[in-house]
Amino acid sequence: MKYRFFTLKQAENALRLAEKNVAPRIDEVFRPTRLEQMIFEDAGGDAENKALIELFHLLYASEHRPTEADLRFSAANCRAAVVNMLQNQPEYGELRRFCAGNDFVAMETAKMLVQTVSEIEKHLMDALGKLPMVLSRLYEKQNRLHEKVQSTLAKVQNDSTELPEILHSAEQLASVAEQIGVVRTMLSDTLRKQLSQEETALQTAAQESLETARTVAYASACWGSESGNGTEKAQQNQELLCKLKENDYLRDITRQLGRMKEVLSALRKNGYAHGRGEKFSLTRGRDLRNLLSGELALLASPATMPLFLRRYNAKGLTQYAKREKIRKGGGDVIVCLDESGSTCGENAAWGKALALAVQDICAHEGREFALIHFSGKDEVRTDRFLPGKFTAEELLAAAEHFFDGGTDFETPLHEALRLMDEEAFENADILFITDGYCDISDSLAEKLQNGVSDARCSVIGLLMDEDTAGNTFSLGKFCEKTFRVSQFDHRDIEQKLLDAFMPD
Repeated sequence: MKYRFFTLKQAENALRLAEKNVAPRIDEVFRPTRLEQMIFEDAGGDAENKALIELFHLLYASEHRPTEADLRFSAANCRAAVVNMLQNQPEYGELRRFCAGNDFVAMETAKMLVQTVSEIEKHLMDALGKLPMVLSRLYEKQNRLHEKVQSTLAKVQNDSTELPEILHSAEQLASVAEQIGVVRTMLSDTLRKQLSQEETALQTAAQESLETARTVAYASACWGSESGNGTEKAQQNQELLCKLKENDYLRDITRQLGRMKEVLSALRKNGYAHGRGEKFSLTRGRDLRNLLSGELALLASPATMPLFLRRYNAKGLTQYAKREKIRKGGGDVIVCLDESGSTCGENAAWGKALALAVQDICAHEGREFALIHFSGKDEVRTDRFLPGKFTAEELLAAAEHFFDGGTDFETPLHEALRLMDEEAFENADILFITDGYCDISDSLAEKLQNGVSDARCSVIGLLMDEDTAGNTFSLGKFCEKTFRVSQFDHRDIEQKLLDAFMPD
């Protein structure tokens, strides 16, 4: 459109229009802080990879800069458009839950996403063609005209000879501003059309990255080490990931154990008991530390002191009830875990994860834990985990171990009795996990029952019998209670067993 201006008011309006029509930021989507940049580099990130930096920031940072409002311009910024689409995926909330504040998880997830995001970005750039370049040149021209009009506007007040020139420049400025609007509309339409074609690819990438984030987060929670600096940790984490990629058994254990640890974390957060801590109600008693001031005031007068004494003797004084996180102990635990060839697969991973979840309970409660791996006759290995005296590497070694032999119950039960007699596990409860039938002698059953009775502990059986639900097994000889997978869902058994070993 050809503009014709005749007054300074029209020139001033053109200036204001150009000032609102600000050029978009096309170099970056987010601006990480210097600290976030250092964390990115310590985590093994490539400082030259702009897309990787921004995806890491998107997943890791608690605050994004620029804000979401600053991204609305992004017709010319393909990466911003892709990022916006990623944030609208249903998996994004879960991605943030695993990645936010965790550099290891955020980096591996960003690496998973960056290839797809870069490919989509390239497709968008190809679809836009020369439009971004045209828009950029229009903005440059607008900036020059804006500066010219603004610099000469003040002169016109004193020198009317400048009026024709400034009006001509203002006409050009208004025309360029209109062209910018047209080009931006074309960019937006083209971008929207191309994005709709790329959405399936981004959806798939978001789903795969969520699985990556979950696996890496669980690996970090289960086997991650807190020792070493940022570079050393990054190297250790990479070695751990390589091990998980090469070992399907360990990867399955990690996923199961990570999920169980989330359950345990929720149980701990929700566990409260009355005692020292937060005031939450009123009750009756005679705890002088928690009495209401009105009750204590009865001691101030000889006339009311007898009333105080009567209430005190009857435990009838009004006092605060308080609550705190439960601090309750429990006995040590021995887990006998069947690692015969018949358990290979899902059962082996689930049983190992459950055993290590019980170990986690013991570690938090200051209780000793022993894991007896067993298979055929004389195939036995015992891993002891004393509170605060084991490493993540030792846990990982226990997780990786698998005999893949026959089945013999007597060897692990003799080992459990030995631990109870010789290794200060006299009060230990026993969890016996197996999938198969195997008999034990009456003498061993009696010895075990006597040992358990003397120690006042219990033996719980877990029978992974999905494929043999109709069979009768011999766990009844020495187990007080047996959970059968054929009768209960895996999640139900997890809940029941974890509750059983949590402190009362």
